Amino acid sequence: MMPVFFMAWLSIGICVVALALTLLIQRTAGATLGLPLAYMISLLLVHLPGAYAFAISGGAYAGMQHFGDAIAQGIFLTSIAALCFVVGVAIAVGNSRWADYDFQPTVMNVDARFTAFCLLGGWFLAFGVGPLRSVPTLGAAIYFGSSVWMLAAIAGLARSVQMRNPPGFAIWLTVLLIYPLTVLLTSGFLSYGSAAVIIVGSLAVIRMKSAMRSLLVVVALGYLGISVFVNYFGARNELRATIWSGSGFEQRIDAVADAFSDFHLFSHNNPDHLRALTIRLNQNEFVGIAADRLNNAQADYLKGESFRDAALAPIPRAIWKNKPGGGGSGHIVRDMTGINLATKTSWGVGNVMEFYINFGLWSLVPGFVLLGFLIAWLDRRAASALRSSDFSRSLLFFLPCVALIQPNGSLVEVAGGAFAALLAAFALRFAWTMMMQPRPDQPIPASNAPQRGAR
Repeated sequence: MMPVFFMAWLSIGICVVALALTLLIQRTAGATLGLPLAYMISLLLVHLPGAYAFAISGGAYAGMQHFGDAIAQGIFLTSIAALCFVVGVAIAVGNSRWADYDFQPTVMNVDARFTAFCLLGGWFLAFGVGPLRSVPTLGAAIYFGSSVWMLAAIAGLARSVQMRNPPGFAIWLTVLLIYPLTVLLTSGFLSYGSAAVIIVGSLAVIRMKSAMRSLLVVVALGYLGISVFVNYFGARNELRATIWSGSGFEQRIDAVADAFSDFHLFSHNNPDHLRALTIRLNQNEFVGIAADRLNNAQADYLKGESFRDAALAPIPRAIWKNKPGGGGSGHIVRDMTGINLATKTSWGVGNVMEFYINFGLWSLVPGFVLLGFLIAWLDRRAASALRSSDFSRSLLFFLPCVALIQPNGSLVEVAGGAFAALLAAFALRFAWTMMMQPRPDQPIPASNAPQRGAR
């Protein structure tokens, strides 16, 4: 068993190095909203904790004795994917030097009207549209369009950190925490809110005074986040039972307070904590089992089938009723692992597994290089537009980029989400333009006048 644990620890170390490299590259990129770092953190969040629980415990919990080889293989492939993602980000940042970018991390000022537009518009789409979210295509556009509130929060929180403004930081931190708390109270799920926290907070971490401080903050916040998760995991069934029963708002608040009333920091000596990481933050098991079955000819490579489905995902079935497509993430996971998974539970195939099961390393390596390049390229475009006060244009790059940050989803979900986000971006861009269009009897403010070189 020593080689297995050695592989696990080595892979964990490589993942940490990839995280540090992503952070350092982002600190050199003046035009950034921190979205590549957000993806890297999100990717490692669904792989690293489970691998750590396996390695630190010697595979002693939750059936890890039977799947130790698979977990070690899964985190090893994840470490390769993480390094390839870093390469893609580095290429995007390096190749951007031909463009008209300012590489100094200047303070990002965002118009107060655009801030209000993003916050109110995003929260309305997230919580105020009701049954419209169930309409095909429109519902997806509403869901991904609701992420627009994050654009203002990213700029506001990062500016407060960079300017060392504690009152501003407190205000934007409160704005940030409202969303995950509301999602938890209305749905009983922690993952959606935590994803938003990672996306919004990444730029603030990048903009800290020193790289070492940024790294330490990432580690500290990661530890705190894992602590929140293991406490939530232990009380999630009771919490969801209360929320899903249609209880009033006061009862829901009491249920959340009870869930965290006996809060404990994460400890690797606590078997319940390690079990929680193994069950919910351990995508490595699926990746490793699928890789082993493919290597032993117990399953067949998809040979680009899921790539085809992803390319066709943006086409609505209302237009193409007989559009070919897979059965979703759970279907792929069941077929590739041979595990009889519960059909009523959501099982994400994950980017690492899906890239690998198509052509092995021949698709995993270029797939993550391309993904890193695409996220970094969109991120820089959005940041450049925002810093030049081209707010409407920033939407066209920001929302699709956020939609790409689904490391535990399928490529069909990623591609379809990015397309839906682009539709939402055009709609929001139109709404913003109409709001800012002066009346015939109103002079055009100097700040809204066309600028030389504006694209």
